[in-house]
Amino acid sequence: DPRDSTLLQLMNDAFKILSRITHACNGAVRDMLFDDKGCVFISVFGAHSHEVNPCFDATVSAMRMESALKDLKLKRFSLGVSFGECFCGEVGPPIRSDYVVMGPEVNLAARLMGKAPNRGTLVSKRIYSHSKKFIHFIKSQEIQVK
Repeated sequence: DPRDSTLLQLMNDAFKILSRITHACNGAVRDMLFDDKGCVFISVFGAHSHEVNPCFDATVSAMRMESALKDLKLKRFSLGVSFGECFCGEVGPPIRSDYVVMGPEVNLAARLMGKAPNRGTLVSKRIYSHSKKFIHFIKSQEIQVK
């Protein structure tokens, strides 16, 4: 089916663009997953480097990603950005191990993504407080994430 080929090309283009943005902002790509939520792209900032402000890097990355996804003419997407301690590393037996990122902040980012407006981004209070000196945010209404 030609539609499958078009969708596959779009997802491949999105992965390449989002990966470039992540790396340009001092981040690492964790994964691009397809599940019940649709397509989920996961980036990690500050886990593999000693950058001065990973909150700023993650926020700039999200801003660039939002713009790039709009340029790709995607009709539906949302982004969630959070910051804090989490586990990053390999889990599972050596023959089938996987690199994972997990913890409350990962869950919060996923919840923010789920609450973000279509074609928009929500950031956590911690991201806001660590980045507000450098980035102008438009404050959203208070939301309950869980």
